[in-house]
Amino acid sequence: MTPRLSLTIASLLLCSSALAAPTKPMTDFQRFTSYPFMERGYREAQKDNWAEVERLTRHVLGRVPNNNEARALLAEALAHQRRYKEAQAIAEDLDDNPEHADALLELRLTWIEQDPPAASQVEAWLADSQGQQRVRLWQAYSVSLAKFGGAAKALEWLNHLPVRDDGMVLRMTRANFAEQLRNWGETIDQLQPLADQGQLPPQDWQRLANAYIQQVDEKGLNSLLASAPSQEAATRARLAMANRAIAMGHNQQAERWLQSLPAEQLQHPEQRQQLWQLAREGDDASLVRQLSNELQRPCLETVDWLSHKDLKLAREQLGQCQARDNPRSYAILRQRLYGDPTQPAQPRTAAQWEQRYRQTGDLAALEQASFMLLESGQSERARQLLDNAYARYQGRLTPSLLQRLGNLYARNDGPLDGPRMLALVPRVDAITRGQLLGRLAEAGQCDAVRKAIPATPAEAGQYRALGRCAMPDQPGEAVVYYQAAERLGDSGSRLPLAYALEASGDSQAALPIWNSLPASAWTDNARLTAARGALNAGDANAARRHWDAAAHQSADDWALGAAIAQRQGDPQQALGFQREALRHAPRADHYYAAAGTAQQAGDSAQSSAWLAEAVRLAPDQPRYRADYGMRLAGSADKQQRRQSIPYLERASRDFPEDYRLGETLALRYDEVEDSASARRELRRVLDVERNLVDGDDEYGSLEARKYRQRRAHEALSRRDSITLASTWSPAGTSTNDKFLDNGERSGSSRRARSQNVQLAMWDHALGEEPSRNGSTLSVYGRVLFGGQSRTDYAQSMGTGVGLRYKPLGQANLNLYAELYHQRQIDSTHYSGLSLGELLSPAKVGGNWGDLRHNAESSNDLLLRATASFLDQGKYRNDWRIDEDDWDERFLYLDAAWWTRAGDHAWLSRFQQGHAWKLPSQSPQTIMPYGFLEFSSQDPSNEWRQDARAGVGVRWQWWFDDDRYNAYRGSLKVRAEYQQALGGNLYERGNGVLLGVEMNF
Repeated sequence: MTPRLSLTIASLLLCSSALAAPTKPMTDFQRFTSYPFMERGYREAQKDNWAEVERLTRHVLGRVPNNNEARALLAEALAHQRRYKEAQAIAEDLDDNPEHADALLELRLTWIEQDPPAASQVEAWLADSQGQQRVRLWQAYSVSLAKFGGAAKALEWLNHLPVRDDGMVLRMTRANFAEQLRNWGETIDQLQPLADQGQLPPQDWQRLANAYIQQVDEKGLNSLLASAPSQEAATRARLAMANRAIAMGHNQQAERWLQSLPAEQLQHPEQRQQLWQLAREGDDASLVRQLSNELQRPCLETVDWLSHKDLKLAREQLGQCQARDNPRSYAILRQRLYGDPTQPAQPRTAAQWEQRYRQTGDLAALEQASFMLLESGQSERARQLLDNAYARYQGRLTPSLLQRLGNLYARNDGPLDGPRMLALVPRVDAITRGQLLGRLAEAGQCDAVRKAIPATPAEAGQYRALGRCAMPDQPGEAVVYYQAAERLGDSGSRLPLAYALEASGDSQAALPIWNSLPASAWTDNARLTAARGALNAGDANAARRHWDAAAHQSADDWALGAAIAQRQGDPQQALGFQREALRHAPRADHYYAAAGTAQQAGDSAQSSAWLAEAVRLAPDQPRYRADYGMRLAGSADKQQRRQSIPYLERASRDFPEDYRLGETLALRYDEVEDSASARRELRRVLDVERNLVDGDDEYGSLEARKYRQRRAHEALSRRDSITLASTWSPAGTSTNDKFLDNGERSGSSRRARSQNVQLAMWDHALGEEPSRNGSTLSVYGRVLFGGQSRTDYAQSMGTGVGLRYKPLGQANLNLYAELYHQRQIDSTHYSGLSLGELLSPAKVGGNWGDLRHNAESSNDLLLRATASFLDQGKYRNDWRIDEDDWDERFLYLDAAWWTRAGDHAWLSRFQQGHAWKLPSQSPQTIMPYGFLEFSSQDPSNEWRQDARAGVGVRWQWWFDDDRYNAYRGSLKVRAEYQQALGGNLYERGNGVLLGVEMNF
């Protein structure tokens, strides 16, 4: 039960209990004792807790049986719980007077709405009900039957109800259900008696009229129209009957009903148009003529129809027509109505028809003359004739003549008269209009084309012309226009659309169009364009099929074939196609492309020759010059590399952002020993790259590239180098910076004892430039201090001044010639100098005095050669910008000869390790490593050797860089354990080596 209905029932029950009180009224005490339970019951009712409401009200009635308020609330609670029979019994207890009847009625209506009882139950209620209560009951039950069983079931039940004083309402309800079932006979049976009695409301009158209309019952509708509720209702009924008759094919009947409409209604255009159509179908000649004139139909059209129905009326109508409207049709109709008049001989040739036209101005003669001229191939004569007529009649020619003139101008071999073509554009059909606009677009008159096309084009030809105007400068815009033309059904726009897509770079979208073109649409140009598109889309095989199917007439065609073969992985065939391309009037770009193909095919000589030819043909093409300069720079011939410099200089100005050009030019400057220019070019490249935001490429990051350039600049700029080093070794030293045992020659034995050597060295490059193609000549000086144990310092001191020559630019080979002087304190005067005592001026001064006065001295000429291998490229000892860890290695070779003492020494050491960056702001690394070392000396002309291996760890820190130079200095600290493997040089001494070295 809905809340609204439940509240209605409750209110009616309460009213009934208040108005009629057949039971004994409650006392104040009974009302007082009932109040708490009733108040709680109302609260529970608001919560929809009807079971609790029932319990509370039954409790109240148990204590106060005459409490009608509790009885009404109990009935409501039972109804909410769908216990209708119990609720009805409670409500009937209140039914001692007529005021209670509405409460019982509302309960029954709710019962019908929610849970419809059996028909017998409702009929029993109807038997006990009168007047409006009875009507509401059967109306509610019929609605419920229609809802759950359909309108037919409701109508069947209503037809079995006996008629009482509710007959009028019952008939209208039955008619409503019958109309829903399209049972027009039943509708008429129910409503016609009411119409006869004048009791039919307007809505039901319309329902009865609709039933007669649906049955096309003219008699019934005519009788009903007399009682129409209004003139508008009658008019609507007549019009509906006419439309129904038309739908049924009863044209004469429809015509009668239309003519029965009021005069003002009949004047409406749609009614007159209907009546005109019916008159034509009914062969009513006089009415057709009348309505045709009123509707302003074409006069000759009416004559044509009348000529088949009524000759007299047709002749009368022809007298009202104008021959100039359509001379040809007028002549034909006149001949049909009056027969052939006596006329001069009919012209037979184009010249005779032209003469007839010039004599009479008859456009039909012009039609015949121009047609025959076209048939005989005299299109230019026909165009001139039509042009003169166009000017004579100021463009007011017949549509067929305008169409013919437009077709003549649309032909590719016709004259290009822009103003005349634009004047014809709005006067011809859409196809010819598109052809005219297309021809103007092809001729480049795009401003005129755009003016002739509305802001919102509606025809495919207009879009096609706009697309042609957009090509080739705006291919993307052309794609939009051609797609719009294709959507309007223009299949001819598919091929231009494919060209536009290719020109806009969307080869993938063009592929479906190429694949769907019929064989008749293919041309050599289309084949070659499709091949280029398939190549751009990555389908080299499809590109080859299209290319093979086309004729190859130009260098571009053969160059395309070469590109396809190259993509297919056949460089030799591609090279053959390029050779063929160069036989067909090649341009510089063809030589350039052929050079790339030859290079890929492995024919570098041919590639260079073609590239040189491309530069010769197009000397102002910067890309060609740059590539040619790079090609010369990479040549194995030094002279050709030298020739690359002018090309690279100009290319670096043309492409200042191309760092590869700058780096290559710097290398070539360095090769010709022009270090200043090499540094200048490196600085220029670094200046360009300074403001780059994203300069990473396939060769590495921007920062790594800049570091490489700064390192090259630093190497070219380095003139002075200083080295400070200290080594504590377990046996011997790790270099040939050794001390002789006395002033003349090493002793006859070598003991395995710890030593330490300190070195300070300054190297100064000679010449105008520090480096000449990697080769340097420098003067150096050095000071060495040595001790016989790790705790003793400066027992020996060596000084040397010499020349260092690095002859090869690409190899780390150094040759030394040094004047060497050594002083060594004898053991009786040397009291030892520890590391801490180096801070004592007195101790240091005493040791210096011993070196001057109590030391053996010697002079010698030292010849020495050092070399380092395997330490370039990925294994170099340098900071890395974009790597977190890397490998390092070297093979160091050192040979020395003290010419006066006659001592020789040899050292070779191979070391390999892996360096990791340390997490710090400054550039630092830690590297564990392993090594193998072999050394040999010849004390007393007896060669002795030592072989050892070991592992160690090295910490390194780089410093002193600027905008153009990478780190100039580094500090290395290493510790390694050495294990002797064999030999008698150091008596197989093992131990830990510590070393510190600073270079800057």
